[in-house]
Formats: sequence, structure tokens, C-alpha cells
Amino acid sequence: QTQAPPYVQMARVYNTAVTMLRHHLPMVSHYLHKADGDAAVVQLVYVQVEQTAVPLFQHYVSDRQLPMVARKARQIHQLLEQKYVGRLDSNNEATEASLTQDMEDCGFQVEIGSLVDVDGAMEEAALCLQNAESYERFLKHTVSEVNKARELRHKAEQNERKLERERAAWATGMATGLKAEEAAPYKSLDILPAQTQLTEAVGELSSFYTTIEGSLLLASMQRAFSSQAQYSELGSKAHKPGIGVHALRTSLVETCLYATRRCAERAFATGHAKTALSMATMCADVLGGVLLEVMTRRAQETGISKLKPGDGLLEGSLNLFTATMRGAGTSEDEATRREKMQQGIARACATLNDLDVAAKHIAELEHLLNQGVAKGFGASESTKLTMCVKNLTPIQKSFQAASDGAIETLATTLRPRIRSMVTDAVGQESSATTSFMTSTALKGDRTVVRMNYNLDDAAYQLLQISEGYMSRLCSSLDEMIQPLQMNLEPRLADALVLGVIEATAKRLEGSLKRCHFTALGGLALDSDMRELLSYTKERLDAPEFTSTMAVYKACTPLSRLLQISKLLTVDDLDDVVDLISSSKRKGNWDLKLEDAKAFLGLRVEFEVRKVNELLKDED
Repeated sequence: QTQAPPYVQMARVYNTAVTMLRHHLPMVSHYLHKADGDAAVVQLVYVQVEQTAVPLFQHYVSDRQLPMVARKARQIHQLLEQKYVGRLDSNNEATEASLTQDMEDCGFQVEIGSLVDVDGAMEEAALCLQNAESYERFLKHTVSEVNKARELRHKAEQNERKLERERAAWATGMATGLKAEEAAPYKSLDILPAQTQLTEAVGELSSFYTTIEGSLLLASMQRAFSSQAQYSELGSKAHKPGIGVHALRTSLVETCLYATRRCAERAFATGHAKTALSMATMCADVLGGVLLEVMTRRAQETGISKLKPGDGLLEGSLNLFTATMRGAGTSEDEATRREKMQQGIARACATLNDLDVAAKHIAELEHLLNQGVAKGFGASESTKLTMCVKNLTPIQKSFQAASDGAIETLATTLRPRIRSMVTDAVGQESSATTSFMTSTALKGDRTVVRMNYNLDDAAYQLLQISEGYMSRLCSSLDEMIQPLQMNLEPRLADALVLGVIEATAKRLEGSLKRCHFTALGGLALDSDMRELLSYTKERLDAPEFTSTMAVYKACTPLSRLLQISKLLTVDDLDDVVDLISSSKRKGNWDLKLEDAKAFLGLRVEFEVRKVNELLKDED
């Protein structure tokens, strides 16, 4: 006959003990409480269970070779951590050797076993801990009820003695009895010791369990790191059409967070506070150390590097969707090329989306664990566990910060292309490409003009019927941004748009410093900057960015451009002081005094000497 699993054998012992106590304790407590028979029964049952269960624990630990397995698991855990942690700071590029190294599990399958087998063994160990913890909790409850019953009897006896003294006092007219005896408090019996052989056996198994479970978690993540990524739709909901419609995520996040959630919830299900505490700490360390670093490195190596204009999936001087006009080939070949590049962009963006998805999953994990603490642990244990679970909050913020950092790095990668776009649009730097792209020419029925704000009446009228440089610049930015917006999660798409607009605004401000302005030119500048502001608000998805002030706070360089345009549209120098003062009161003024002097000095109608005198007095 097949022998029952160890947790079944232990459960039978615990169930027998519970049945004995429930059947015999009420009777013994009623008749033998004065001789402490109730406490003696509890102690007797506990000793018998301990003598039976502890050998079962010892046999289980020995049969499963848990000390040796735990020692190897600890070594493998350290090796896996060393393999992944620290590589982000070393700036090592992905090579064939490094990719082969990522495929190695540091001997987990050979020394410990397959992931499925180890997971089954952890289920078995968790059941052993869970059954023992349930029995311990029942005994604690039993001891508490025995002491409550004894306290009630003590109070009843005190009240009876008090009534007897009062009757004697009424009969004799004299107060008798001791005051101290009336106020004697009940002292609870210490029925069971705090530390027993059974609690030591449970603690030993808990130590082995958490060590092997932590190694299993890291090995499960390593399997996800080394497996080919599977892509699925992100399913994000944007407020505007076209944003995040093709956004993807990889299976890496789902696999790693599922493994973390399974390990954490299994430990919490045991009800053993030390096991849950150790496992929660280990999960937080793995998420905030290994997973964060691996995902950040992947975002850089397989995401941002592939989106570099000219060297990656995005075109340099031409856009992804217009570059197909360069080479010869059939329309079918070009359509295939476009589809492959769009797929490549989507998959590169998926590595950036993963960081944001991971942050959301960690928030969900924290919520689930807090629910587990509230439902499965007492007040004294809940405090420590809740504080430990709160460690996931800074880890979630770390993933969000890594996500934001990846978008900032992507925006930095796009800056050379942005500078080229601004140069081509404004036409202020001489090169073969610039000369061709920005020279005055006819485009359909409209005239294409470069940046020029030194306008008289005729030039201003011509500008009204011409295609301005700002329209061309926004169109060029769209060609670069739209493929990324379609494949990024809406929050990340907004961050990218703000990063691109920030770089564009800084470049435009540098170009404006080389211009001269008339009053009409100031009006044209204000119109162009408002067009850029309108373009920015249209490309941002979050509802809060419908507010102009919110856009200003999110993108200071754009706010500076609008302030410069306001400054250059004043009719009289005397209005400058009022403009600056009112804007500062509203908290919407970022220009330094030297900047204001420099730009006002570009107005052909204003004398530099008067500008310096006016703003010197204001200073």
C-alpha cells in the first residue's frame, strides 16, 4: 500500500488531537477545573502530538534532503543574483557570450530539479507548515478559552464571597472579610511554553522552505529571461484616437510577476508569520534588484538602441513611411519592408511598456498581500507584515522611475534628428540639405518660407498666404512621433511628446536669438508659438493637458517660448514691466532678467540702451 504524503500523516495527528480536545475538554473543565484538570488535558494532548509529529517532521526533512537542497539553493540564488545584478552599471553590450550566459540557470535544474518538480515540493512543504500553523492556532485559541473560563469562574467565586460577606454584615451589623481578597485579580495559567520541539521543527522547515522558494523564484525569472519573448496586446485605453492602438507587452513581465505572486501567496497561505515575512522580503529584493535591472537593461539594449534614427528602425533624414520612396523595388517589397519595420518599432516599444506594466502589477501584488495579511494573521503579526509589504511601494516607484528614465533616454536619442528637423524648417544653417529644404519655393499654390520675423507690411501679408516653417516643423515631428505614439502606453507616449517638444523648444529658442523682430514679426512669432502649443496639446493624451498651464508646468522650454513671444509683442517698452510683474504673480514667468534684455534688444524699434535702463531699474 502506498504511504500517505507527510502532510496527510501530520494532518491526521492534528485532527485527532483537535477531536480529543473538543470532546473531552468541556467535561474535564467542568468537573476538574479546581485541580487544573483542564490545563492538564491540553498539556497532555500537546505532548502526545509533539511526540508523534516531530519525528514526522524529522523524517520529512531527512527524506527530502532539505538541508542539502537548501544549501545548494542558497548558492544558486547568489550565483543568479551575481549574474544579473551590476551588469547595468558596467555598460556591457549584448554579445553572443552574454546571451549564452543568460541561458544558463547556474545549475538549478541539475542540483535542485526542474521548475515543475521543485514547485510541487514547495506545495508539499507549504501544506506541512499550513497544517502545523492551523494546529498551533487552535491550541492558542483553546488555551485562551480555558483561561477565559477560569477567569469567569474566579469572578463568580469572588461575587459569591462578596454576597456572603454582605449578608453576614446585614445579619450582625459588622463588616467582615478582607478588602484585598475582594480585589484579587485573576492570574492566567501558563499552560504551554512559548518554545517547544514542535515550534522548533516548524521553524527549521520554514527556513528550508523560504531558501528553496527564493531560489525557485529567481530560477523561474531566469527561465523567462532566457526564453524567446512572446508579444501580446497591451490593451491600454487612451483618451484620444491613434495613441497606444498598437501597443504591445512581452511575456517577460507576466511570467516574472506570476512567479512572484505565486511564491508570495503560497508563503502567506501557510499562516506562519515568519515564513510570510521572510518570503515577502525576498520577493521585494528580487523585484527591486534582479527584475528591475534586467528590464531596464533590456529596454536600453533591445528598445532604445533600435529606435535610434538612422542607425535603428527610425529613419535618419527621412521617415519610416517616406523612406520607401528612396529605393527601387516592387510595391509588394516596400509594403513588406514597411510592415517589418512597424513590427520592429512595436516590439522595441514593448520593452519600454513592460516597465510601466510591471509597476502596475507590483501595485496589484501589494494590494493582494495586504488583503492576505488582513484575513490570515492576527493583530500582532499584521503590523510587521504590513510594514514589510509596504516595501513594495518604493519598488513600484522605482519601476515607474525606470520607465520615465527610459523615455528620457529615448528623447535624448532622438535629439540629433530633432535638431536636423528644426534646422531644415527654420533654414538658418547652411548645408546642401538645408539649402534645398528651406529655400523659398512654391508648394502647390502656397509659398514655403523660412524663419524670418524682421517683417514689413508686405512681408507680413505674404506670410499670411504662405506655408510657415512651424507647419513644416510640426509635420516633420509628426512623422517621427506618430509611429512611437501608436506603440507606446499612453502615459509613456505623453512623456515622449513632452521630451520631443522640450528639445524642439530649446532648439527654436537658440534660433530666435539670431533673429531680429519688428512689431509685425512679434505678432508672427506669437502666432507660430501658439501653433506649436496647440500642436503639443493635440498630441498629448492625458485629460489634464487640456489646460495650458498644465502644459507649461510639464514643459518649461515651451513655456519660455510663449513668454518670449509675449515679450516681443509689446507696443511700448513701458508695458514690459507690467507684463513681467503680472506673469510672475501668476507663477508663469521663467525668463531671467538677462534673457528678457537679450530678446527685447532684438526688436528693431527698441533701443538697447533704453531696454537696459528700464530693466536695470526693475531689477
